[in-house]
Amino acid sequence: MIKKVYSVLQTRGPAGLWRAVMDELFPSERLAFKGGPSLFRGKAGLEIGGPSPIFGPRGLLPVYGVAGRIDNCNFGPVTTWEGVIQEGDSFRFSPRKAPGRQFVAEATDLSVMASGGYDFLLSSHMIEHTANPLKALAEWIRVVRPGGLFAIIVPHREGTFDHRRPVTPLSHMIDDFENDVTEDDLTHLEEILALHDLSRDPGSDEIEAFEARSRQNAENRCLHQHVFDTRSAVEMIEYAGLEALFVQALAPHDIVILARKPSSGDTEPRAPVAPIERRWNSVFASDGAPSCS
Repeated sequence: MIKKVYSVLQTRGPAGLWRAVMDELFPSERLAFKGGPSLFRGKAGLEIGGPSPIFGPRGLLPVYGVAGRIDNCNFGPVTTWEGVIQEGDSFRFSPRKAPGRQFVAEATDLSVMASGGYDFLLSSHMIEHTANPLKALAEWIRVVRPGGLFAIIVPHREGTFDHRRPVTPLSHMIDDFENDVTEDDLTHLEEILALHDLSRDPGSDEIEAFEARSRQNAENRCLHQHVFDTRSAVEMIEYAGLEALFVQALAPHDIVILARKPSSGDTEPRAPVAPIERRWNSVFASDGAPSCS
């Protein structure tokens, strides 16, 4: 067993080892939508955050190997996850392809990018870090052509250190949008400090250090500003004006949403409809698992 672990680590790296472990623990958990990565073949896309193992060759949605080009956007020149980020043609998403363009910009302000310039957009475990997710989605939608695809992965609260926190209601995210909340917002800090499960957060060993880091969130963006179950994630996506084509929630903590920008280009925010029709598969109890939608 030790030799097998070492071999996987050497050939596939830490992310590959993690995926292999998940494959062993949850062998039946696979994305079930038709088309898969082929929907992105030869197309030009933008990733917000990342690069993300979930889009790599061993990931749930291996887009990197089939896309024609992928550019990237991160919020600053140095991040907790990626270290130093250099703007320019430096985003290496696949060893077999030319690097994409690396942008340094807020997810809520992509004014450096033209409208409709991309065929698709990727984002994995990023939007929960944004203080104003609907504003971010509005910008993401703007830079993708009508009919373009979105692959958005959001952490499910049950599988993360957020499991003690309440799900953020859509009404709160709408208020954030209407009040133009910015990334220095610490509205949720008291709740986070009281309910964050440090035992599930490998980057936080002591509450004092965690609180100190959290108060500097405008610089490091480590906090989960908002908390999701599958229903709330779909509500957010559809309120922003996208059409959810496929939704599946998988262990250990991933809500995978494949969505499409309307071909008409009309993506005005829509009045929330409650309750929305449930049309997803999920392994999480709070989603009503088991599900056969």
